[in-house]
Amino acid sequence: MQIINNAGVCAPLGFAASAVSAYIKGNQKGNLDLTLLFSEVPFKLAAVFTKNSIKAAPLKHAIELLKTNKEYSAILVNSGNANASTGQIGLDSVFEMVKSYEDALETGENSVLMSSTGTIGVQMPVNKVILNAEELVDELDDGNSKLFANAIMTTDTTSKEFGVLVETNNGAYVVSGAVKGAGMIAPHMATMLCFITTDAMVNENNLQKVLENAIAPSFNSITVDNDMSTNDSVFLLANGMSGIIPDMEQFQEAVSLVAFELAKMIVKDGEGATKFVTINVNGAKDDEEAKKCAFVIANSPLVKTMFNGEDPNWGRLIASVGASGIECIEEKIDMSFDDLPYVKNGIIIDEKLEEKAAIIMKNDEITITIELNIGEGSKTVYTCDFSKDYITINADYRT
Repeated sequence: MQIINNAGVCAPLGFAASAVSAYIKGNQKGNLDLTLLFSEVPFKLAAVFTKNSIKAAPLKHAIELLKTNKEYSAILVNSGNANASTGQIGLDSVFEMVKSYEDALETGENSVLMSSTGTIGVQMPVNKVILNAEELVDELDDGNSKLFANAIMTTDTTSKEFGVLVETNNGAYVVSGAVKGAGMIAPHMATMLCFITTDAMVNENNLQKVLENAIAPSFNSITVDNDMSTNDSVFLLANGMSGIIPDMEQFQEAVSLVAFELAKMIVKDGEGATKFVTINVNGAKDDEEAKKCAFVIANSPLVKTMFNGEDPNWGRLIASVGASGIECIEEKIDMSFDDLPYVKNGIIIDEKLEEKAAIIMKNDEITITIELNIGEGSKTVYTCDFSKDYITINADYRT
């Protein structure tokens, strides 16, 4: 398996994209905010959506279509407007916009899906989307991966793409993708959209299983601020144009790697983030308890500001372990900062170690490992720090 430099959604055979500035982002005029992802032949589709009980209109539309239809020709994506909490008008607007692109592409009914991200509670400027249909269709090109990745961004500071080439005895296929997300990131996804494309030949049932397996250690193992949005979606598109029917174990590995690398990019670009933090919890009663503990630590504002302040205040970590409500025995807890053993049997090993821990806290990437020593459960979660910029970004989001 080989990592492809500068790979994006158009890296696999048959995929093309285009993007324009439709002025959906209001004050941010001139920024790309409307993009189209298209396949020369219909693609099989797998998808995973937010667990938020309030879902945006594009998700409602997609969820209904996926009950009966598993092949599509394109996905239309906008940023700057979530089209969430917009009532029947919002849902009707999705049908209207999708229909205009089906007509422009001449791909027939139910061949186009839509995905949106941006401000919740504002009606979609439908005419701005429809008026750009012909231009987006005319400008479709397999060299436009970067334009696609840029057009789906909101508070992201950089576009996020990753892809791999998988060689087999019968030839090669590509798995590649793009993601947006920087804030409102929590398990079961959050204000993130992800699009992974492949030219491998995979049926929709296997495709859905592979995607769901890839989600758990990637997008459902990251948190920026423990907030869940209404639009979160991960799509896996397979058009089969390589002609390769992949070994499913190898295909799973490829999709999981792409998802994992894209998920890490989200955390590293967390709103105002300066630190990428890995939280390992081992030796819990079971995996579910380890997961619960790891996320309580990763989401604690006190812990996150500790990392921002580069303060090796391990007391905040052990307090979060107890606050998680899992089974634990204080006198059995060990803790390390990177490779530095810092806490043994629930107490600091040596206060002189704080100087070494403080040096570790200055790194851009930090790993905290907590050994509970009562069972076999384990979980790794990825998070970031909280800085003053996080408050500024979210306080000024609409203005």
